[in-house]
Amino acid sequence: MTLRLWRNVGCFGLLNVALLLFIVLLVATGGPVLLGSCVFALFAVGVFRMARLLRFTLRIRVKDAADVVPDLVTSGERYCLILRPFGSAGHIIVPSGRGRRTLTLSGMTVTSTMEQVVSRSWSDVYAAQAYAVVDPGLALAPGSVVYMRAEHTAWKEPVERLIATAHSIVLILPPHQRIRTSTWWEVRKILELERLERLTVVLPPYDVEGSGHAQAKDELCKLLAVIEDPLCLVHLPDGADPVISAERVDHYANDILPPTTLGVHFFRNESTVFEPRDDGPVVFQYGAGIARRSRILRRKSKVSEYTYRRLLLEAYRSDAQERS
Repeated sequence: MTLRLWRNVGCFGLLNVALLLFIVLLVATGGPVLLGSCVFALFAVGVFRMARLLRFTLRIRVKDAADVVPDLVTSGERYCLILRPFGSAGHIIVPSGRGRRTLTLSGMTVTSTMEQVVSRSWSDVYAAQAYAVVDPGLALAPGSVVYMRAEHTAWKEPVERLIATAHSIVLILPPHQRIRTSTWWEVRKILELERLERLTVVLPPYDVEGSGHAQAKDELCKLLAVIEDPLCLVHLPDGADPVISAERVDHYANDILPPTTLGVHFFRNESTVFEPRDDGPVVFQYGAGIARRSRILRRKSKVSEYTYRRLLLEAYRSDAQERS
């Protein structure tokens, strides 16, 4: 919450607060009242707009997974499933919209969590809900997503059911973390249930110092190397992590993914021959005889919610085409 508040206010917002205090002091000591009134009015408008824009993003929606999952998976409802490790909710923060600071916001900018970016993009396409399973200790959660509590010993069964019926699956790689054993279990289930073509993976923004993008990109390369050789997951004992080819990780990191990678989405291609290619991170085949390839989102300008929406909207619409 503190990090998000700082991203909202930023240096320009603090500068405006300091300017406001200076003007108030100037007026109080006999300075021009009109100038002080104009600056105060502009600042008040900015605060009002900020509060209005954030009003619908701070609702708490945390339910018990046992009360939601059974009805959800049997209802036939089209929904998006958000996956990320327990304790990582709201850890990726990006500017909303195109991320611009304006005078009408008093130099401040509105931000969104990655979960909100994923959910709002999904809602814009299908007017439906996005769901995420969280640890039972979560007390506060950003709005736009339906959060479901699950105990640390009882989360696998509902998550597997959600993976099996989700229309789209978004895996968020949180900053400054390695892929946990629990996430490898989720990837394994995605492969076993042949849901890979529904999967989108997103990373933190690359243009924010300390965002953890570089490490998340390395973890994405490990994920691609494992998906390229899914047998290392199929026979993986519970509680163990896969043995990953360092050579393939380096290949994706140095030869395939650009430094500005923000995510990948997997597309299905009805082919029955395994054929590695150089024009995408992964083209592979296993089990069901389905070849898949990834597309990369690249962007050099300031990263914001608008930047991620391009990848997410394309992914959601591709999922709809796969289902049709």
